Amino acid sequence: MKISVPKLFERGNQLLYQVDVEIAGNFQPLWYSLDKMYLDMVSKRSDAALVALLVPAMERGEDIYIKGKVSDKLFYSIMGPLQSVLCSMFPYLKKINVYVDVLVDEVYTTAKGVLTGFSGGVDSYCVLADHYVDSKVPESYKITHLLFNNVGSHGNGAGELFDKRYSRLRSIAGDLGLPFLKVDSNLDSFYSHVTWFQPTHTLRNTSVALLLQKGIGKYLYASTYSFLDVFIGPSKDMAYADVIILPMLSTSNLEARSVGSEYTRADKTTRVTAVPESYISLDVCINSDNHIGIINCSSCWKCLRTLATLEVAGKLHHYADIFDLDIYKKYRNAYFIKVLTSDDVLMKEIVLLAKENNFSFPKNSMILYKTKLYKLDNFVKRGFSKLKRIVKGRGRW
Repeated sequence: MKISVPKLFERGNQLLYQVDVEIAGNFQPLWYSLDKMYLDMVSKRSDAALVALLVPAMERGEDIYIKGKVSDKLFYSIMGPLQSVLCSMFPYLKKINVYVDVLVDEVYTTAKGVLTGFSGGVDSYCVLADHYVDSKVPESYKITHLLFNNVGSHGNGAGELFDKRYSRLRSIAGDLGLPFLKVDSNLDSFYSHVTWFQPTHTLRNTSVALLLQKGIGKYLYASTYSFLDVFIGPSKDMAYADVIILPMLSTSNLEARSVGSEYTRADKTTRVTAVPESYISLDVCINSDNHIGIINCSSCWKCLRTLATLEVAGKLHHYADIFDLDIYKKYRNAYFIKVLTSDDVLMKEIVLLAKENNFSFPKNSMILYKTKLYKLDNFVKRGFSKLKRIVKGRGRW
């Protein structure tokens, strides 16, 4: 895989960073696009392209040849420990060599910004609570810029959905008084169905931060898992090793770090309530882009988990404008039975939070739980479901 020297050029009000990529004799550009007002933040190094294309090259088993400049600290990590970690997590990857024309260690004096991604979800709001709302954080770690990018998380028809999601959050960023950078890219086109977004999101998103390292000195990446869940081994999600991987994506200019792993999921949900803007914009729904009405459907598994946690924490009333609490009430008793009986770690966290807050679970839920009648209820439901299939000729006893 050969990567050309990056080019910067303007197209209307957009600034494009582009490299030409040669793979098996075929040429394809890799590009990032953002508002040209951020020109002074964009680095002309090849760091962004190297991190973006590392996994596709490792999947193919192809060495990388780079014509441009690469930060020596990043090159050191990629040629050493980083590839070992990636191969341990994703055994289908192969170690490769990286050849660079010029290694540099120059420090940008303009790299003062502190950047975090903002999706309107629990993780990103938790970062804001700790690094923007909370006055205890050192000034050097206080967020100065929010980022929303398109590197594969928006699925099919990514352009339209990307624009829709950005528009939904833009006014919230304005209320917070923070610049909200919108970065588009064709990066996803270099990845296969094996290296889809979920396993590779850390490198994809961090490539955007590296693109901006001339103006950004710290990149705070919202953690998915707590410290207790961190491990290196076969996995479907790179996030399990974010606390290990992100420092290896740092340069002399950009400190990349995972933040929020000290919290459980229940703790994070409670922490989010410290940001009043979340009361009208928290988006946790897996159906938020497919249903009509308020942001959250209030009945999917992510909505129910969030609503139950907020109720246990005594904060549910704050979110009445973005959840349909009448819909939640229909599922509430059954969901709390699930919470009480599940072996899932995230469900157990809600039970622990309930003990800490002296929360009383619904009487009906507790009666069914203590008498084990929920098992009979589940048995009857399964029986009726099977009976329906038999009647329709789709099953038998």
